[in-house]
Amino acid sequence: MNLTRVLGPATGVPWRPVALLTTGGVTLLVAAAVWSGTSVSGASVTVGVPLLAGATAYVLDEAAGEAVGAVPTSLRARSRARLVVAAAVLVVGSFALAVVALRSGSGARAGAVVQLAGLCSVAVAVAAAMRRRAAEPGEVVAGGVLAAVLVIALAHPLDRWVDVFPSEAGQRWAGSLALWGLVATASIAGLWAATRDPLD
Repeated sequence: MNLTRVLGPATGVPWRPVALLTTGGVTLLVAAAVWSGTSVSGASVTVGVPLLAGATAYVLDEAAGEAVGAVPTSLRARSRARLVVAAAVLVVGSFALAVVALRSGSGARAGAVVQLAGLCSVAVAVAAAMRRRAAEPGEVVAGGVLAAVLVIALAHPLDRWVDVFPSEAGQRWAGSLALWGLVATASIAGLWAATRDPLD
């Protein structure tokens, strides 16, 4: 079997950082499920979710960006093939979060899937926008996503208006879900614009 033919443009995905961040994120979510009901669980979800989002930022890295830019395959088509990998990371993370929710006995924990979807959308949109100037924006975007999440989770700068990362029943989930829905929608629109071919 010719792997290049099967994967197409996704062959160039830097698999090592994607696999390491995905494995790290899922491992933390498994730890959250095992130690549900403890402070370890909440901290594991807080760090595990942005690690998964960071993995999706790497899928748009294209070390040979200048060379492939000259081929007939459009930027949007190449991006679409690579975004399938990002979608797979999102599915794996969502499954792990569902296990966390089942183990904790709280359906509220499943709401973290919306946070994950929002963060993944932001990561790929920012990576797609940066890719126009840098062939490999994954490292910067992944680090930025993790840093931003940790600052928001520890400093709580937005708590006056909304719980950005609620994790328990009884917290302000409605505002959080609305916020992440808006973030995901804006990010998808940004991704659409960023993957437009320069000559379009």
